[in-house]
Amino acid sequence: MKQSKPLPTIFLTVFLDLLGVGLIIPILAPLLLGKDSELFSDTTDFSTRTIIFGLLMASYSLSQFFSSPILGSLSDRYGRRNLMIFSLITTIIGYLFFTLGIHFNSLALLFLGRIIPGLSSGNITIAYSSLADVSTPAEKTKNFGLVGMAFGLGFVVGPFIGGHLANDKIFYLFSFETPFIFATLLSIINLYLVYRNFPETLKEKKTADISFFKGFRNIISAFSSKKTRRLNLVIFINTLGFAFFTQFFLVILVDKFNFRQENIGTLYGFLGLWVAISQGLIIRPLSKRLRPEKIAFFTLPLLSLALLLLYFPQDSIFLYLIIPLIAFSQSSSNSSLTATVSNLARNDEQGEKLGITLSMNFLAQSIPPLIGGALVAKFIYLPVFASSGLVLIAWLIFITFYLRAIRKK
Repeated sequence: MKQSKPLPTIFLTVFLDLLGVGLIIPILAPLLLGKDSELFSDTTDFSTRTIIFGLLMASYSLSQFFSSPILGSLSDRYGRRNLMIFSLITTIIGYLFFTLGIHFNSLALLFLGRIIPGLSSGNITIAYSSLADVSTPAEKTKNFGLVGMAFGLGFVVGPFIGGHLANDKIFYLFSFETPFIFATLLSIINLYLVYRNFPETLKEKKTADISFFKGFRNIISAFSSKKTRRLNLVIFINTLGFAFFTQFFLVILVDKFNFRQENIGTLYGFLGLWVAISQGLIIRPLSKRLRPEKIAFFTLPLLSLALLLLYFPQDSIFLYLIIPLIAFSQSSSNSSLTATVSNLARNDEQGEKLGITLSMNFLAQSIPPLIGGALVAKFIYLPVFASSGLVLIAWLIFITFYLRAIRKK
């Protein structure tokens, strides 16, 4: 097999993977919360639907929580390429189950279609590990930013296409199933490209402990290590806060602004466009001038403010003024914190340490869906307030403890 340059191949792999994920973003909220949803009887109230919606979202993140550290360790043992191929195959299976769940109006199949790919979703873990393999400490922020740009590009095209592929007003055969069928095809293409072109970036393989419950041990390890516990706490709280936005902003769009799937697709495509602009045109050159810690120092409070501003618009057009601020501040703070964690790990620990970080992220992303439904039932903007407040707390911890510890060294 011809050896490819790793960076372009990693970029393309992540882009196609996130394109598939982006396709389904506009579908989940209208599918479960829309007034014409066929998954529930007419007597099912809105709060019950939001709770089930949250559980469906949580099932994917909880599955990732258990699997992410295992996949990170397996990629250190068997190589990045083999695990990427396995992950893509199971992603395809998950999309097929979800498609069948929509077709047969089966919540059980929908949950199965989220749990299966969640348990084997190692694409992003492996991509970060591969980037860490081929990047110097000085290059990590800009290269992680490049992956963020692939995220953004996938979200530019994915939600827009997904929202319109589900719009039967464009073509009578389009339905909620269509984006998942298209996502399955994209994953098959991605699998082929990875098999042909994805290079093995791991130079020295390592035997690591593998356990289904390693995620829990990782959480204990993350918060007991003197070297990284403060930073891990910042990442956990920040991710927890932003997850309230990502999980339940869709509910606000459907309930308050009467968004259909095509409207959600357009708005999230706009969000992805600004993520791509931020990562490609702002963060990469910025990382050459500022250390990742400095970037996070400025962008975390900016993110908190931007999330709070979502409470005020009464017309959806004003959301388009706030979204660029959210895109820039979140993508820059996330890539900077990830690069900081990676710089603290040895070369032979990259897969395991990044797996631990992602394990924390998945646990944090699992909590808001479990309680967000109850918050929305009381007041639809409570998740937004929680999101802004938690990000602000993360920043306060960051400047109070982590940066102070850095200055003492």
